[in-house]
Amino acid sequence: MKIFKYRVLNHVLFWIVIFAFFTFPRIVAVGFTLEAFVNLLYIPFDIIATYIFIEFLIPRFILKNRHFLLFSIGAIVTFTLNILVSQYIMYNIQPQLGFWTYKSNSVLSDVMKLIVNNLMIIGTASALKLFSYFYKIQLAHSELQRKTVQSELGILRSQVNPHFLFNVLNNIDALIFEDKEKASTAIFLLSKIMRYMLQESNHEKVTLDKEVEYIKDYLELAKLSFNSPNFLRFNLKGSTNFKEVPPLLFIPLIENAVKHCNKQVDPPGIEIDFYVNDEYIELHTKNFIKRNDFKLPDSGSGTGLKNVEKRLQLVHGDNYSFDINRNMDKFEVYLKVPLKTS
Repeated sequence: MKIFKYRVLNHVLFWIVIFAFFTFPRIVAVGFTLEAFVNLLYIPFDIIATYIFIEFLIPRFILKNRHFLLFSIGAIVTFTLNILVSQYIMYNIQPQLGFWTYKSNSVLSDVMKLIVNNLMIIGTASALKLFSYFYKIQLAHSELQRKTVQSELGILRSQVNPHFLFNVLNNIDALIFEDKEKASTAIFLLSKIMRYMLQESNHEKVTLDKEVEYIKDYLELAKLSFNSPNFLRFNLKGSTNFKEVPPLLFIPLIENAVKHCNKQVDPPGIEIDFYVNDEYIELHTKNFIKRNDFKLPDSGSGTGLKNVEKRLQLVHGDNYSFDINRNMDKFEVYLKVPLKTS
């Protein structure tokens, strides 16, 4: 589609093709003589009529104001004048120059031939004009979507739960006196998470391997706040190799399960299933919540579930599944998104 960037070249090529189309039959009939290029008499007026259509009538009365009546009047006047000029050239100018012309025994037949020729030229040019217009709109729309997604991602990245960060720092502070090696591992994992959020997530797509590694690091840190190492269960099925996903797409759902879980229940209090195949990815989170907590997790948060669904619409349109279900003291979220291999 890069050729559409070169406006002048496109127009020159168009008129070369039009001229060649009408000239070739004459070359076959009379050879490479001056008479074969008689269409040079018609081309200037065809150009004038065509550009009246594509540069004035269509932009002014179709694309902007949609005044179809004014467009129709202008089109009929322009088209009629061009037919009359073409007919004058055919019956007066060509014979004076001694050029042979394709005249039939009926004036009506000649007029119909001129109408068809003009319809083909102006119609083709108008179709290309409209195609170019809607193509540019599509490009602008795609670019707007891309920037919106990047903006949403920037907000998400800048707001990924400070609550989690404070908890991790408090846990590390406690570990420094209890288990220095474990505290060192926690600091290392936290640095990996922050590096990923600040660097890798700037890209539109990241490898699924890195995204899953980020999720695992996050969960390892989250386990520091639970009494039992079995309180959080993460199950990954399928290969993550050679696959790409939008960054930080799954972590808000996992973060919700961790943040809003009821730590008083028996393990496992949080279950996270991550399934990958060549066509889609499924994420299913389940966590226990307190029965008297009637608010949906993150219902008022800018980085909550509503934000996730909005981003899913921007990235995947309607081609995804996203379900939220609360059953008494259990909260479940299911996400299924299409996957393209890299």
